[in-house]
Amino acid sequence: MIFLKNLSEKKIGVLGLGITGSSVIASAIRCGANVVCWDDDQKKRDEAKGKGYDLVDLNLENELRALDLLLVSPGIAHLYPDTHEILKSAYRLNIEVDNDIGLFFSHYLSLDYEKFEREPKVIAITGSNGKSTVTALAGHVLSKIFNDVKTGGNIGNPVLEFNEFESGSIRLIELSSYQIERAQLLNPDVAIFLNFSPDHGSRHGGKGGYFYSKARLMTDSSAETVILNIDTIEGLFLLSKLRNTHTKILAITNKKENLGLNWVISTRKSFLTEWKNGRQIFSFDIRSLVGIDLMSLEENLTAVYAIARSLGVAPKKIFDLFKGFKPLPHRNQLISTIKGVKFINDSKSTNVASAEYALQMYKNIHWIAGGQPKDDDFSGISKKQGNIKKAYLIGEAGHLIKNVLDKTEAEIFFTLEDAFKLVLENIEDGDTVLFSPACASFDQYLNFEARGQHFIDLTNQFKKS
Repeated sequence: MIFLKNLSEKKIGVLGLGITGSSVIASAIRCGANVVCWDDDQKKRDEAKGKGYDLVDLNLENELRALDLLLVSPGIAHLYPDTHEILKSAYRLNIEVDNDIGLFFSHYLSLDYEKFEREPKVIAITGSNGKSTVTALAGHVLSKIFNDVKTGGNIGNPVLEFNEFESGSIRLIELSSYQIERAQLLNPDVAIFLNFSPDHGSRHGGKGGYFYSKARLMTDSSAETVILNIDTIEGLFLLSKLRNTHTKILAITNKKENLGLNWVISTRKSFLTEWKNGRQIFSFDIRSLVGIDLMSLEENLTAVYAIARSLGVAPKKIFDLFKGFKPLPHRNQLISTIKGVKFINDSKSTNVASAEYALQMYKNIHWIAGGQPKDDDFSGISKKQGNIKKAYLIGEAGHLIKNVLDKTEAEIFFTLEDAFKLVLENIEDGDTVLFSPACASFDQYLNFEARGQHFIDLTNQFKKS
């Protein structure tokens, strides 16, 4: 656990007692801070009391005034749709507000670099889809080269639970919009923007607010290198913002043109190619690495290759280290091939864009989708119907999705299990059963992991039958 020396003897308030909040409390106490905490949930307050934490009702103005710093968990709305009452008071009283990400980067900035033989590096990764896979794959690759590689943030360990930086340490941090928007300081060595699709609209006051939260990692930070997906209009916008700065730009694309950029990594027709100053310096066939069942990893492999190259890793070395990587569960995960039918668990597909992507990856699809809609606009799905044989729709969003499937047979079910039973009656050799919900899970499941596990269990039961 890192030591936050700037918190010593300060009075710190922590709002939100989930995984991140508990991590912040433990770090602050370890550093000699006087820590008080609060959560609106009585159960979490009881759990905190059982751990010996000092509970104080921060709704009381006198308690709030006594703080030097208020640290907020990512689930707390600091502006939209409704600013938390404690934050309203903190803003009015001009109390400093930050989160664990801001503390981490503040600590990173304060390091004594003279003591390191090789400088540590922090790579921060954001985007609407693929963040976790890119972070995990980058961790797999870089851990074979560097001595102290850790992944965390929105995936795995909270950032304050990292061990202290050593010579040559690499920290790979997946960052959600919730984490970026509240952080007072952002100073990674490498920042990467993967993609963008509408999500979390109510939390950010709409699509523009959501993009602004993501964009801060590139535009409001001191990153030496920024990796941009220039196939999106958002990526091109960021390129135009950064083009005349001192920031080094590494572009990733699946198109032929390179916009006159000095450093481009392109992936076309399954070939990943690196270009520098218009000259091809390396190229390989992705299919030789992962096989056809994992072709959904193509964009992620490109991003990880770019991260490794930004750290000076040789192309051939990256190619060799891609071998043996196992994708994260619930992300275009091949569960089994049964009687010639592929069963794909893509439960992490919690928005329309991620489902659209999955629908392009397979043929003869029996598509199971639905859940709690994050957005009422499913119109993009209508352009991806070509590979769908039949749709099986569940949950709150069932009717919304069916309305845009004008060329596809679709039925509505109450539960995943009901839908799965009919799928089994309809499948034949060469088909794909794709569970890619395009929605949140919270209408019927605790989280997307529980939802995905249910699909896995149903598939395994069928395999045994």
